[in-house]
Amino acid sequence: MTQPETWNIDALDGGEHTLLTVPLGEWEAMLGGGPDRFVVTASAGGGTRIANARTLREDSDEEETVDLTVGGQGIDYPWEYVLTRDEALAAMTDIAAGELSGERWELIS
Repeated sequence: MTQPETWNIDALDGGEHTLLTVPLGEWEAMLGGGPDRFVVTASAGGGTRIANARTLREDSDEEETVDLTVGGQGIDYPWEYVLTRDEALAAMTDIAAGELSGERWELIS
């Protein structure tokens, strides 16, 4: 496992450094955003399997978006995909364990 406690999440500043790609077993995880809000996406099988982490918070309107810079690009993400630091680390732990199920994960393919 690569940096299992933080996966270098502190390097993401939301401005200059906004995307990390981390190979975790069969998955390639992409951790983006920073410094306080993040998105986590994982892909496997050459992109044939894709999963997005979702927040477990229920304190926002379904129509609300959050502006994050990921990969140098400003994007309005639906609030359900915007994670706190702790949620992002928990999502990365899920990927490392190969456990992308439950409410936290949306499996695209």
